[in-house]
Order: sequence, then structure tokens, then C-alpha cells
Amino acid sequence: MRNPFKTIPFSITFFTSFLFISAVLIALLGSTGYYITNQEVVDKTISSRRLLLNEINKQIELQLNTVENDSLVISSNPVVIQYLQKSESSFERIEQNAEVIDLLSRHSYVDEAVHSVQLYAKNTTVSTHIGANGVFAYDILKNSPSYETIRNADSAWFGARPLEVEGYLAGKEGVVSFMRKVLSTKGEEIGILSFNLKLSYIRQLMSGQTADGARYVLDSNMRLMVESDPEAEYAIPHSELAGRLPGIIDRASEGASYAVAELGKKRLLIWSKQQRTGWIAMDIIPWDQITQGSRRIQQTIGLAAAICVILAVTMAFFLSRQFVRPIRRLIQAMNRMKQGHLDLRVENDYENEFGYLNKNFNQMTQNMARLLEEVNEQNRRKREAEMRVLQEQINPHFLYNTLDTMNWHAIESGADEISRMLSLLGRMLRIGLSSGAAFITVAKELEHLQCYAELQKIRYRNHIRFEFDLPDSLNDYYIPKLTLQPFVENALIHGFHSGRRGMIRVAGWLEDNKLIFSVEDDGHGMDPAALSVSREHTGFRNVRERIELYFGFEYGIKVDSRPGAGTKVIVCLPKLDQEPSEAAGILAEGEVGA
Repeated sequence: MRNPFKTIPFSITFFTSFLFISAVLIALLGSTGYYITNQEVVDKTISSRRLLLNEINKQIELQLNTVENDSLVISSNPVVIQYLQKSESSFERIEQNAEVIDLLSRHSYVDEAVHSVQLYAKNTTVSTHIGANGVFAYDILKNSPSYETIRNADSAWFGARPLEVEGYLAGKEGVVSFMRKVLSTKGEEIGILSFNLKLSYIRQLMSGQTADGARYVLDSNMRLMVESDPEAEYAIPHSELAGRLPGIIDRASEGASYAVAELGKKRLLIWSKQQRTGWIAMDIIPWDQITQGSRRIQQTIGLAAAICVILAVTMAFFLSRQFVRPIRRLIQAMNRMKQGHLDLRVENDYENEFGYLNKNFNQMTQNMARLLEEVNEQNRRKREAEMRVLQEQINPHFLYNTLDTMNWHAIESGADEISRMLSLLGRMLRIGLSSGAAFITVAKELEHLQCYAELQKIRYRNHIRFEFDLPDSLNDYYIPKLTLQPFVENALIHGFHSGRRGMIRVAGWLEDNKLIFSVEDDGHGMDPAALSVSREHTGFRNVRERIELYFGFEYGIKVDSRPGAGTKVIVCLPKLDQEPSEAAGILAEGEVGA
């Protein structure tokens, strides 16, 4: 797969890259800020609640310790022990009823936390009490759910429960009870003492910031002692918690006193454990209540992120335009330069890297234009020099004067044939010189060719016949001088050596706005190897090079020759109605246009 940065336009690449990086940074900062804020809120909630629960535990533990000590004092009181060991119907016990009830009731009068103190006597069938304080039949406790717990222990705490006296509830609120066995001097159980604490008082000790959660006090066996407010919105029934709390607390990190668990929905559990009793004060808070403030921060961060994204899009669009505009302008200038417009310049008002590129581009086009002018001038001079050399090869001026002198001597000597030959050669040279002109009419070219043919007839004793088929309509068109003669000469040299007789035919016509000439002979012909050598013949090469120099490679020469079948040369030239300047002819091929 190709690198997209090498195929996608720069404007799209810059825009999307800037937008992507901005979006990633905004998302990263927003999520990090939200996470840190949320974690800070959770940490502060855990810290504050832990301090509060520790204080609650201290208050509850102080109250529990007081109750346990008071119950120990009463259960070890000799008066109470003697009272329980006497028969229910004995006079001494009846006489002590008031004293024992007063001893029990005294704590409920003095300690505002104590609701009542009850003594369940084994040898008692009839309850004697004042309000909820007094001596009660043992069977009442024995038939209650609490009995199984205390039966196997010396003492035990019991969670919130309703308190009944003689089948009636003793108050609207429940109690939290501490029961302790009363033992005889022989260590036998003779009764059970029950200290009942007011549930409202315990809840008052538990009071604090519970509006956003629920608070529980559990004993070491995870039994519910007190619940702050069972009717609260976020309260969870203890029956749903009992089976899961031990595992949650055990899975908590060592030394940690909090955990996050799914209890219907995600909740935070924070607890504090008493060292002596192992009781646990626990807050259970819905997670969404803790993170409510963080969600407001999240909304604020989201709004800020949206604004930042809009700004990032605007800035990315603006910057991409600012970066792409000079590049596009430079690309357009390069495309125009490829079309040959070397005179253009890029407007440059930049002083940065774009300014450096524009400045160097302008300098480059200026240098290219100058170099092309120099190359064109060099080519023009080179072509002119080559043409002068070629002309000098085919126009030896000094020969004309010499031939004229020789002609007069031949006439004076009566050598008419020699005089005729010299006269023909002189006409040829006069046409060849043409006052230095590079182009002559077809009529002049034909005259030159006819003079040459007459000379060759004399030389070959009329063994070679010449035919000329050039219509008069071609006479006024211009062609490079001495175009056809070299091919007639080539036919004589290569086609009719060894005394062979034959014919050379020269024809001309117009075709597709072009002048076409053919020079055809019925001589020996040439194989491909000889044909290649003939092309290097001086006259042949001379004509070919001049045509290419004047008119380009669209025009030129074709040769068709086969051994024993003769040779045919086709010359293709443009149709010129007037004599062109030599410079114009040279520029047709030599100049490199801008």
C-alpha cells in the first residue's frame, strides 16, 4: 500500500492531520482531566467518610463498652445472684422484688442510651416489672429467636429488633440488645440479663452525611445491628447484602477500607472496623451520586472540547489555505512554464520558505529564457556557418572566371565541342552561384539540370538518354539550389558504369501542398549495403542535410533501389511561393521556441 502522504493532495492531508492531532489532544486532555477530577472526588469522599465512620465507631464502641461493663456489674451483684437462686414463692425473694427491679431500672433512668434492663430468671414463671424494666420468665426468652445465640455464648449483641413486654410492644422504636448470662457461685446459669439500648440513640450516633447513601453497623459475623434509615431512597435491604459483603471486604486490597461493587448498580462501599469488637460501620453510596459533580465537570469539558474542535476546524482550514495557496500558485506557474511561457513571474510577497521558492523559481525561469536565447543564437550562428561551408563546397567562384577564359581560347582554336562544354559548364556555375542566394526557382533548377545532362551526353557519346517531365506550373516555386543534380550524378556513377546504356528520368508534381520530385534510372541498381554507402556520398549527404536544416525532418529524401532493377529517388519539399530568407530557413529547424 502506497504512503497516503504521497498520493493525497497536500490541502486535504494538512487539514485532516491538523484536525486529527487537535482532536486527539483535546480528547486526551478532556478524558485525563475528567479522570483526575473524578478520582479526586472519589478519594476525597473515601477520606472524609472514613474519618466520619471512625468517629462513629468510637462513639458506638464507647457505648458498647459502657453497656458491657454495666451488665457485668449487675450480673455479678451478690444481691441479684442470691435473688435468682431463691424460690419464686419464697418470702425473701418476694421481699427483694422491688429492690432488684429498682437496681435494673436505675440504668434506664441514668443513661439516656438505655431503654430498659431485663432479667430472665430460670426459676421464674411470673414476670414482675415496671414498664419494660424487671424480672421476666425464662421461657419468654427461650421462645424468642435470640435464644439460640445466647444459649451457646456467655454474652452476645443483638441487632435492631422490636421489644415486647407481656405481648405488647414497649415503645414505637426498636432496641439493640446486649445479653449476658448470670452464673451462680457454682458456675451454673441461673438467668440471662438483657440491656436494651434505644435504637434512636444508636442512630443518632450514626448520624451524619447519609443523604446520598445508606449507613449500616454490622457485627463481626456481618449480622445487621443498626441501619441508619431503612426507608431511605438509596437503602439496600440487608438480606441482599449479607451474602456478598464478606467476599467484597475480603477482596479489598490489604489496608484498604473501601471497594467498588455492583449491587443492583455500581456503588462505593466504605467501612471502618472496631478493633475490640470487630464491628463494622459501613456506608454504601451510589457511584453516580459521587460522580455527580464530576459529570458536571465532564459536561463543561465536553462543551469546551466542542468549542476547541470548532476552533481547530477553523484554524486547520485557514492554515491549510495559507499553506496551499502559494504552492498551488507555484504549481500553476510550473504548468505554464512547461507550455513554453518562460516570460512569466510568480508574484512574491513572502519572506519565508515560500518566498525562497518563489524567488528561485523566478530566477530559474529568467535564467532558462536567457539560456534559450543564447542557445538559439548559437544555433543560428552554427547553421549559418555550416551553410556557408556547404555553399563554398558547391559554389567555387574562381572556377567561373577560369572556365570563361578557357571558352574563349577554345573558340579561337576552333574547338566547337569544347567550347560548347565550357559554355554549358559556365551556365551551370552561373546558376550555382545565383548571386549568393540559397533558393532558386524550379525553372532555374531545371535549366541547371539540362546543362548538366548536355555535358553528360557529350561525355557518354549519347549512350545515356535523359527525360524531363516537370510541368510549367512548377516553374515559379522556390527550392534549395542544386537539389536534383547530385542524384542525377549519383545515377550516372553507380547505375551506368562499365559502359552500360540506359535512361534517367526526372519528374515533378504537386501533392498535398508539397513539391515532389523523382529521379529514376534503369541502371544496375544497388543492394542495401551499397544503398547505405550511397547515402554517404558527398552530394547526396549535402542535399539531405540542407533540406533538414531548412525545413526540418518532415521533408527529405527516400531511395528505392534493387540490384538489376534500377534506382528511384523521391525528394519531398515544401511549396514556397516566394524566396525565403536564409535566416528564416535556418530558424525553421535551429531555433528552440519559448
